[in-house]
Amino acid sequence: MANIAKDPQVALGRSIRLRREELGISQQDLGLEVGYDQSWVSHIENGHANPAYGTVDRIARALTWSMAQLVTLAESIETEDRKPLDQPLR
Repeated sequence: MANIAKDPQVALGRSIRLRREELGISQQDLGLEVGYDQSWVSHIENGHANPAYGTVDRIARALTWSMAQLVTLAESIETEDRKPLDQPLR
C-alpha cells in the first residue's frame, strides 16, 4: 500500500471515495456519470490511476462539489496522515 503522506494521488482517491460514499453513490454510478467504467473509478480511488485535470473536475461535479473542495479534502487527508505518532512503534 502506498504511503499517503508521500502520495497525493492516493489522498485524492481517498477523498473521492469518502465523498462518493457520503452521498451513497456506487462506483458504477459515478463511472457512468463521468463516462468511465466501475473498474476505472476503483483504480482512481485506490491511487492506481492519475486522472487528468478535466476528469477530476467532472468527478467533483458528479459528487456535487467543486474541484477545490475535493482537493481540500485530499489535502486534509494528507495532513492527517502526516501527523507524528505519539509513541514509537514496537
